Amino acid sequence: MKTPLIDQQHRGDGRLTRRKRRSRTLALLAASLGTGCTTVDIPGTDGPPYILSSAPLRIVSANDGDSNRRRGEELPDSITVIDLSPHAPPLTRTVSGTVPSTFAGAPFSAILQDGKYGAIAYHPWRQADDRRLPSQVSLVDLDAPDLRVVATLPLPDHAWQVASHPDGERLIAISDHHIHLIEFEAGRLKIVAQSDPFPGYFLSFAISPDGRSIIATAVKELPPVSAKVELHLFVLEGNTVRHALQIGIDPSVGEIDQPFAPRFSPDGSRALVLNGLGLAAKPPLDAVLSIDMTLETPKVTEAIPNVAQGLESAAFHPSGDFAVITCIDGPLVGHLAVVDLTVTPMRLLYYVPMAFVPQGIEFSPDGKMLFVQANMAHHIDVYTVKGMKLVRSPYVLHTGEGPASMALSPLLETE
Repeated sequence: MKTPLIDQQHRGDGRLTRRKRRSRTLALLAASLGTGCTTVDIPGTDGPPYILSSAPLRIVSANDGDSNRRRGEELPDSITVIDLSPHAPPLTRTVSGTVPSTFAGAPFSAILQDGKYGAIAYHPWRQADDRRLPSQVSLVDLDAPDLRVVATLPLPDHAWQVASHPDGERLIAISDHHIHLIEFEAGRLKIVAQSDPFPGYFLSFAISPDGRSIIATAVKELPPVSAKVELHLFVLEGNTVRHALQIGIDPSVGEIDQPFAPRFSPDGSRALVLNGLGLAAKPPLDAVLSIDMTLETPKVTEAIPNVAQGLESAAFHPSGDFAVITCIDGPLVGHLAVVDLTVTPMRLLYYVPMAFVPQGIEFSPDGKMLFVQANMAHHIDVYTVKGMKLVRSPYVLHTGEGPASMALSPLLETE
């Protein structure tokens, strides 16, 4: 077993409970750091010279060190937890060598129980045979100073992705032929239900805000790079996961071409899906698809063609009025594409350049901030949201080597 390496900044010493947490700790942090910081007038910022949030937030970044291997050097995977506050500088902790993670797959992790636990999926797709670990989901205590792993659940190959159920207590994960419903109970992760074996290989998925619908992408054979990828709808009823239908498209709208990383709108009325399997540096430019979930038989009804190469992930603004897409492009620069959803058909508004390689993306719950992982820059870019405009902060949130997937959760304040 590797010895954990801890890189911790500004850590408070108070123990945190499940629901009553953070405000007291953050206040102590502010006191320990001092309240006499001089504010500076830097374009794109308001207030003190560090990143503040309007309410307490926790960000989890799973980092794949192997995705940034230098000169043959093997870099450890790591996990970074960043707590943001309205009152104090960010509190950042990074621990290496305890949680395996992977760059390959949709760049989403999961958070449970109001920020208490983080869940990271791993599969050995990119590793040599002599370094293979089994596919698994790791559950991490995000309140612990050493970010200890409290439970591990082995899964069949390949555990491409994990997500939190909207109830905040359960997890959804995929392996090659199953969708798994997972609970954490008595210190253990256990599968409480799963879909029937599917005649294909799951690659990515999303669960609706009401927890009843799952959109999954699946391929008939591996590797998926040149294979046909399909869109499928599953229904989650209690602890039963069943297949409903294959999602299609009107040929006049466009085509479903290697769909990847679906994401539901806040009200569940639509889902965005990204053509191109997240692969960059290839022709052609890929399209963003929109599935109308209000139809009796949901299908793709809108598309924006030629958005970019390497469409990797999407995030809806909490208003549902627009979405932001991460575009890997390549080889040295990525972009964010901003899509207006207030019109029909949806339309592309503008691009924002950013550091290579954009990965996970999340809005704050109040919609005032946007966070985007930059894999090769080893940080998270931060944007202020003004209407549909994104204003980049000159400050970043540092992570471990190779941020590869992300999750965000509000933290409850004590009175």
